[in-house]
Amino acid sequence: MSAPAWGRRQTWTLVALLAVAAALRFWRLTDLGLTHFDEGSYAMTGRWLATFGREGWIYQSGHAPGLFPTLVGVFFLLFGVHDYVAIAVSALAGSLTVGLIYAVGREWLDEVTGVLAALFLATAEYHLIYSRLALTDAWFTLLFWAALWAYFRAARTREPRWFVLAGVLTGLCWNTKYHGFFPWLVALVWFGAGVLLRRAWRAEMGALWRGLVRAGLAAALVYLPWFLFVQISVGYGVLLQHQLGHSLTAAELISTPPRVLGFYLKSWLSPALLLFAGVGTLRTVLRPRAGPGLVLTATALVLAAASLYLSFPRLILPAVPGVALLAAYGVTWTARVRPGRVGMATAMLLGAAVLAWNFAQARPTLALATDGYRRTAAYLQSLPGTVITQMSKNYYFYENEPSYEIRRQDTGYLDSLLESDGPVWVAVDPIVRRFPEHWRWFERRRSALHPVRTFELRLYEPLFYQGIDPTLPAQAVPLEDAPFRPGEARVEVFRIRLQSGSG
Repeated sequence: MSAPAWGRRQTWTLVALLAVAAALRFWRLTDLGLTHFDEGSYAMTGRWLATFGREGWIYQSGHAPGLFPTLVGVFFLLFGVHDYVAIAVSALAGSLTVGLIYAVGREWLDEVTGVLAALFLATAEYHLIYSRLALTDAWFTLLFWAALWAYFRAARTREPRWFVLAGVLTGLCWNTKYHGFFPWLVALVWFGAGVLLRRAWRAEMGALWRGLVRAGLAAALVYLPWFLFVQISVGYGVLLQHQLGHSLTAAELISTPPRVLGFYLKSWLSPALLLFAGVGTLRTVLRPRAGPGLVLTATALVLAAASLYLSFPRLILPAVPGVALLAAYGVTWTARVRPGRVGMATAMLLGAAVLAWNFAQARPTLALATDGYRRTAAYLQSLPGTVITQMSKNYYFYENEPSYEIRRQDTGYLDSLLESDGPVWVAVDPIVRRFPEHWRWFERRRSALHPVRTFELRLYEPLFYQGIDPTLPAQAVPLEDAPFRPGEARVEVFRIRLQSGSG
């Protein structure tokens, strides 16, 4: 079975879908800033690359492999060192993923399903959020589904070149996040199911397994340079121990129960999209086919694997394109109850309803201005005197003149800074509660601090649920564990004048 023909109409459809996706993901791009805890790290590494080591930080292997910060560095060289340029790297990946899902949908399912799936993904709030953050996840999702597309082609053609391409894409995925080998595992499960269920696959079982080994070797070869960098710098065993500390070595096997995964999906995907994804799942189970089977396999395995790790909403982002594909499949199945033009009209009507619900839910995300740290830095850098700070790593990306970061100073030295001549300014965000000794120092000095300005930190809600159970009331989680609470996160700026010798 060959892939469906690609003509001029498909090209223009792809261009239109990419334009819709890009318009939403690049919307008011310069109103966006660094907000998530890890964005500052990636942006600083990008700056280190763009300035050839003069500024910023070298690769930090504890966060993620080096592909994404390298892309940020390239974008900084091309377009300048700005926060929204780093975010544009993710916006580009998110837009390309929409186009990829159209191609996947029409090849694995049919033309109408591919268009609907792409539009569903383009307007899905979950995918929009991570397309507007300078994090690894949008690129990981793009490469994850690109690798699955190549594995599908490889299974259909049995041609070595497709297995090699699938392996290269898996290797790039692996260079984006440490579980980036996952497309290979999905293919392994899917190939195994195909061998059990399909006579044609059983006849060529040897070619399939040899191809999968070839893909695994290609992936390992692409990942090898980063493996060597980690081994030389910190030791890969140390890194693995750190990663396993968040998952398999935890007290319970299921670190993130199904109710938490459901919370994320229900919070950032519309009920209509989830409803039709359920219909598409039912159709896939009742009438197994290779393409829908791979979609369901990938989506289910991503969700299952996420349950083994601490609660991080970004971990299930690769499942969102699968949800969009299954929802489109469900819409077309429902519409085909009435054949012909009536069925097509029904599909368009149902698809429009899902899109309208998606867009209504996503509007607050598109309206959100997340430049709080940028505005804070502009204000503090304009002040005369000594500036003492304790904020998220994001803030320090914006500094031209370094401030005195509280957690990096001895409390005695901080006292001497407060007693110095001239104006002294202190600025903190909720992260200061994460450092008990310095939080106590700040509390002792609070009576001498006079508030002069606050800056609201408008963050995407998933940020507040990292590593904790989001179904618990906010008050049930200590501020030391989750200091950034919805609607309460802000930077507070104080001024102090103490005479020399005062305590």
